[in-house]
Amino acid sequence: MGSVSSVNLPAEDKKSTSCSIQEMSSVLMPIYFVEDPITEVEKDKAVKSWRMIASGQAAEFYRLKKADPVNTPCSTPMEFFGNRFILRFLEVHPIAAPMFNKTSMRQGTLFFRMVAFTIAALDDDAKFDSQFVTLAKSHNRMSIRAVEYGIFGECLFWTLKLVLGPEYDAVTHMGWVKIFSRVLKAMIPVAIEYELENKEALRTRVTCRYRALSSVLDKQALIRRPDAPTSVSEDALSFAAHSLHLKA
Repeated sequence: MGSVSSVNLPAEDKKSTSCSIQEMSSVLMPIYFVEDPITEVEKDKAVKSWRMIASGQAAEFYRLKKADPVNTPCSTPMEFFGNRFILRFLEVHPIAAPMFNKTSMRQGTLFFRMVAFTIAALDDDAKFDSQFVTLAKSHNRMSIRAVEYGIFGECLFWTLKLVLGPEYDAVTHMGWVKIFSRVLKAMIPVAIEYELENKEALRTRVTCRYRALSSVLDKQALIRRPDAPTSVSEDALSFAAHSLHLKA
């Protein structure tokens, strides 16, 4: 019944208890992540679905706009995709609100480019991996955490389903899941390595994101719809939309 003494592990045991970057990456992958290669049918349907949005041919968008023009103020499927993606992302992940500026909030420019490049580089593995490793490094400087990439994917699938409606079927969805799984496989290890090497600096920057959001919520500097719920996610969404001059 005495104090517990420390145990000095042999060097080989210490090595066995440590995790590699790849092992950490596998633990942090979102539940939808898959290793299976994409089939030609899945790739074809995913590519066609994006082209429907980019070319303004997403019939579901026009159906939504006709049924509820007040809450569908966008003029094209692409604009609607960008608008709803950002709002969805901030709804489920409000701490990201301070990272968005007026341009990215309104147009979703960065996301358009990312998705467009993803589609264009599907048949060039080296180019695909290289570009997303570079993108992850730039995101490191913005204090984007490895776990946030999984949230991005969930919001991407949700928005594609919203804009495409019935065209976003099970095969199309699996195509996008496999495409984004490739993105995650390239980016998450880069993010984890950076986090391990820059723990204090990253913690400070992420804390600043929390404080920026909390200060606004504490002061109740929000524009709410009369029927809006009072959850933090809705408050953050309203704050982000108001501060960037958008309709929530």
